[in-house]
Amino acid sequence: TGISAGDTLTIGNDPHAETRKIAALGTAATIPTTLWQPLPEGPVITIPAGSTNVPVESVAGFAVGQKIALGYGATYPSVARDHEQYEIATVTAVGKPGTQAYLAADVAAGATTLQVTAADNISAGDHIRLDIASVGHGIETVTVASVGTSAIQTNLSADAVAGATQIKVRRAEGIKVGSQITVGTPATRQVVTATAVSAETHFITIDPALTQAHIRDEWVVAPGTGITLEAPLKFAHAANLPFGDRGTGISFTPATRFPHSSNEPIQALGTGVTLESPLAGDYAIHTPVRDAAVTTAGYQGSKPANQWFGGPELATRAPLFGRIITVKQGSLILRDAAGLVVDSLNYGGLVDPWAAQGYQADSGVEKSGCFAPAPGAGGGDPFAADQAVTASAGRFPDGAGTGSNCGDFRTQAATTLAAAAAAGASNIKVFSVEGLQAGGKLQLDTGSQQESSVIASVGTAGGTVLRVSAEAGAAVLEVGTVAGFRERQTITIGSDANAESATIASTNFWGGASITLAAPLKQQHGKGDAVSGSGITLAKALAQGHAAGASVADNVPTPGAPNQYGSGTE
Repeated sequence: TGISAGDTLTIGNDPHAETRKIAALGTAATIPTTLWQPLPEGPVITIPAGSTNVPVESVAGFAVGQKIALGYGATYPSVARDHEQYEIATVTAVGKPGTQAYLAADVAAGATTLQVTAADNISAGDHIRLDIASVGHGIETVTVASVGTSAIQTNLSADAVAGATQIKVRRAEGIKVGSQITVGTPATRQVVTATAVSAETHFITIDPALTQAHIRDEWVVAPGTGITLEAPLKFAHAANLPFGDRGTGISFTPATRFPHSSNEPIQALGTGVTLESPLAGDYAIHTPVRDAAVTTAGYQGSKPANQWFGGPELATRAPLFGRIITVKQGSLILRDAAGLVVDSLNYGGLVDPWAAQGYQADSGVEKSGCFAPAPGAGGGDPFAADQAVTASAGRFPDGAGTGSNCGDFRTQAATTLAAAAAAGASNIKVFSVEGLQAGGKLQLDTGSQQESSVIASVGTAGGTVLRVSAEAGAAVLEVGTVAGFRERQTITIGSDANAESATIASTNFWGGASITLAAPLKQQHGKGDAVSGSGITLAKALAQGHAAGASVADNVPTPGAPNQYGSGTE
């Protein structure tokens, strides 16, 4: 992004750097996918050397004729010593990714149909491995004859009494009038028919009436037509049993020289950048490549950098169930020339316990051992849009370590605006209030839009809007994001005369973000109405407007000078 043909690239660090002009600009490498990890098979499978195909988690970004990088040599457990190793091949065919799903209903021996939670990328002729070696439920591999529709699984969003002919669910999308659905746990399960469905209000009218009561969160399943098998099953298999279909994967040439195992990276390399003349030297993976014409990426501070770092990339994003989520955790290990560890830390979580410093047996709410905080906006929604902040973690107050990452590190209090703030406003909605205190200073936005203020009071985080209207009496709000919201938090829905307060019972970001309330709404609210915490109140009104996503911090990093953390310095 931002690079153009004719720009000058710098490859490497001085004094060994080279510069070359760009002759042609292609496409960038994608975020790596991984070699398929099927359950209950595995959990690690190995594709032997000499292979020309690998099963993968995703086929996005791969194209016939382009290069593919296949990671190899992973060791378990990893001790943060290995260098990344890839072999390069050319893609000859792009097939289907693997599918990991679950049986949506019990199936008896002799049956020829499986109800499943997902049928994407499964085709006639595919092989599916079922179950584990246990009494009455043996392992068997079945062949798919035809593929129908997958099951739709949801949950009751409110208690349902015996005799009820209408139920409220978390989501009703995909459930059709006439569908047979099951309600309840195995001990209370009842099969009913949907006679009316509202995807907006999440009510399903059923026939016959419920014969017994059901509590909130019990399963509601529309089984779908499922997968038809070529031969009857030899064993019975239980609902919620995982199964895997490897798919047809990615084919390439030449054949692999090394074995490749589950979870090793598989990366589409794109078409890259073509230079006007060949490089004189060899450069390892993660060597920095810089274009001075690009001012929207990389370090842009006024202090010149004395060394450029190309990789490996610190963890910021990762694939989960086919989506890219925000991840901010990993480990950093510093070794001397002999390879001995001289310092180490985990950041954002306890990733590699052996590399942690300090007492690791802390217990209680949100206690998980000693690690350095990972700068970020927080908010608790891994599917929320990236909430980029400018912040750094450093050893406080003097840069020296005490041998415990529980207390050594601090980070600036930093977040982003969850909703736009107008000029003249004295209250702002943010994704996180962690670390912000009344009386503290606040820097809002960057560049010409930056302004400073003082915090008068700190309330609660969260700011979003309704994705669909909510009727009076509704207990579930379909919202844009649940980032920043917490259980038992008091929120405001609507504004002015249409505003009302409610308490959050739970939040959900799977299958569309939603907030379940502790009590039903008293009035109707329309699509686009605001849903927010109490936010941060400022000592003076804003001088100018700021867009949603603008940075909010008590301090920002200062490269080349001591960083500020609260009222102190690094």
